[in-house]
Amino acid sequence: NNKIEHMSKRTIREKALSYLLAQAQQQERKDFKIPFNRQELADYLCVDRSALSNELGKLRDEGIIEFNRNEFKILMEEFN
Repeated sequence: NNKIEHMSKRTIREKALSYLLAQAQQQERKDFKIPFNRQELADYLCVDRSALSNELGKLRDEGIIEFNRNEFKILMEEFN
């Protein structure tokens, strides 16, 4: 069901954020690890790996997330 939720998003950015926010909520932490490398995450979200990496970089540059490999941190203040 979660995958369908992420896949229903229109843009790569929305799909990535949907997945990352769901992982943070599931793990009940702002900093968390995902079980995928970049290619596996791209495959899971049915997007191109380079396009996904580009969007993750934009999210990082905008101060929304931080990441190192499969470790992520949500920086948005409104996240609970």
